[in-house]
Amino acid sequence: MSNAIDSILHLEWDALDIPNTDHPLATTRRYAVPTPQNAEENDKAWNHLYGAMIAGLGLKPDSFQLNYPFLTWDWPITNVGYTSAAQYDFCATAPQFSATGAYVSSGVKFNDAYGQVLNVVAADTSDPTLEQKISQARNVLNIATNDYKITYDQASRAYVQETGGTNDPPFLKWLGSFSGKSWAVQLDAADKTVQAKQRVLNQLLSETSTPGLNDAIARYGTKDYYTLLQDPSLSSFPAVPGYSLGMDATTWLQKVQAGTGGSSGQIGFSNSQAEYDYSKTWAKGSASVGNFFWSVNVGGSWERIDEFSTDNSLEVSVNFEAWDTISIGAGLWYNGAFVNSVSEGPFIRGYSAYGAGGSKAVWGPNGIMNVQKVGMVVCYKPSFSIKVSSSAFSSFSRKWEVSAGVRIGPFDFTGGGGSSSSGWTADSATNTFSGTSTAETALILGTTIALVNPE
Repeated sequence: MSNAIDSILHLEWDALDIPNTDHPLATTRRYAVPTPQNAEENDKAWNHLYGAMIAGLGLKPDSFQLNYPFLTWDWPITNVGYTSAAQYDFCATAPQFSATGAYVSSGVKFNDAYGQVLNVVAADTSDPTLEQKISQARNVLNIATNDYKITYDQASRAYVQETGGTNDPPFLKWLGSFSGKSWAVQLDAADKTVQAKQRVLNQLLSETSTPGLNDAIARYGTKDYYTLLQDPSLSSFPAVPGYSLGMDATTWLQKVQAGTGGSSGQIGFSNSQAEYDYSKTWAKGSASVGNFFWSVNVGGSWERIDEFSTDNSLEVSVNFEAWDTISIGAGLWYNGAFVNSVSEGPFIRGYSAYGAGGSKAVWGPNGIMNVQKVGMVVCYKPSFSIKVSSSAFSSFSRKWEVSAGVRIGPFDFTGGGGSSSSGWTADSATNTFSGTSTAETALILGTTIALVNPE
């Protein structure tokens, strides 16, 4: 099991023949998913929330990404030198290139993208024999890597289908489950071939004189800069590239509850307001969102709230008892200075900085490596107030009375419609539904990002 998990973490992606693909979120009882017919309405609501968070919380459009689906920040505290699977998956997974983006824990890892960049930097040598050997070694590695990536993509699709895109359990933990073990075995076998071919290439590259490349490769493979995965589902403790976190969830919650952590906040928007201009964001746009913005849990199933999506009178506000930005940093295995030094190359044939002349891009929206997570936006105890038209209030009240939860974008409110235990209310005098989250865990709303060598 250790090698199978490890295989996912040390792979240097180099898919010359197979482009990276996003993994769509599947329809499940836990998440209602838009159809093409109502995608525009749904995306408009997510757009309004993005703008509200920029305006209400002072987040910066040049570095903020709004995330979905709902994510709790309840990662366990591990011993020094260890990291939980959920924490590693979130910190390492490269963000979707979109202002509002999906988080899928089986996505491409930032450290893997970095490894691929190291493999496409052209080596400097005047020895034609060595140059030929390096070219052959790259080709052999590419074949092995492509075989691995096919298996990885198949495993990822199986994971998303089973979990419905909920990231529960996270991908690495799922590989230790009954459903994931067969994929882990296949990945382990494919990875052994990849790692053998990678060692051959690294040895040849060590004989070249490309400034900084050998040092970057050495640091990337130094286990002193790795952490060990610690999770009950894993039979051992595989080593993975380390990422630092500014504060753990338990410490942050303790500070918040003591009144010394986070800041209170409020955001609000309406269906009638103008849409936020995504061209002002770091991504210059946003992909269509795969989860409904307005959902209600009735009888254990999540379904769209049509009354809210189409009501031009709707006004919503969300208050936070506390919110904060927690830093995320790549460990010393990552050499950012070297990445900056090769912003224009040189790269091996078929690759260029931004995809000029039909070559494959190293940086930019379609590049190997484009976005790095440098932080996450978290909150605690959100409360909501939704004011609607009298007709929408009357129509939704029936579901409100029997609901077990309401979702507003990434916010997940559990409880009951107006029950005394939850403290939720439905005020017919003002046509307003309101309530407060009963969860005692923090919620991840989004990430702060840094563009890698933007054009």
